Amino acid sequence: MSRPEFFPRRPSLCAALLASLLLAACAAAPKAGAPQLRKQAQEAEADGARRYARGDYTGAARSFGAARQLQQSFDDPAAAGRNALNQARAELAQGQAEAALNRAQRIAQPELALEAMLLQAQANLALGRLATAQAILAAAATACAANCPQLASLHLLQARAALADKHAADALAHAEAALKLLQDTDEAAETGNAWRLIAAARLASGDAANALPAASAALEIDRRLALPEKIGRDWLLIGDIRKKVGAGALHARDSASRASDTVAAYQRALDVATAAGLGDVAGSATQALTQAGQGTAAAR
Repeated sequence: MSRPEFFPRRPSLCAALLASLLLAACAAAPKAGAPQLRKQAQEAEADGARRYARGDYTGAARSFGAARQLQQSFDDPAAAGRNALNQARAELAQGQAEAALNRAQRIAQPELALEAMLLQAQANLALGRLATAQAILAAAATACAANCPQLASLHLLQARAALADKHAADALAHAEAALKLLQDTDEAAETGNAWRLIAAARLASGDAANALPAASAALEIDRRLALPEKIGRDWLLIGDIRKKVGAGALHARDSASRASDTVAAYQRALDVATAAGLGDVAGSATQALTQAGQGTAAAR
């Protein structure tokens, strides 16, 4: 079973997005003596960052939008552009890829151009517009120098696009390049994304045995960060890997054991998704369990 979606809806467009949002929340704390409208904008931006950090993407989008509108009203285009980008990220996290894409396309601030391009690429991938996403990523690669802060995120998106285009070797190269850039950083969520993509690329290339340690590394990180949707997708990927390994088992006993492990992984994905209210992950897990059950019955 192949799945093109190896990232949850929560976007990983910037390697340090969550940290930057939290820093923005601190920086946006209203200062004594600031004009009333500026105070309101700062409060709204800080509220958006807090909501995003706890997974309230609907509330985050609303707060970032309020901050953006206020900043436009007192002619602060740089701040308004920043919150337009934040609002687009929150919309993408809700699964509103078209809205996020439209908003990101309207961001005109030069200092935000690369981040806006990466968000447009991610939105196009979510919408299944692979050729458009690839064109945007090619332009982003030209704009992103060797020491570009967004280079790891760019590699991760290039890996996603390569997987969607069935170029497993390219996907693996990009994911491994991202992982190398993320070493010795505190960007655990992006490191987990890199390991997940490495596992998916190895599975797609037929290297299921070496895909499993990479998927397990992603799962360990996502458990530590308590990210239910990523955990659910990790278990789905582990189930796919175990299914592939089981298909190549030499003995019936090994095949039956692998089939049992596969079902267990899909069941863990379903349990996590049900507890967290993740309908799309639960649907994928239910379908995978049905297919795995049919395969198990056929092997008996």
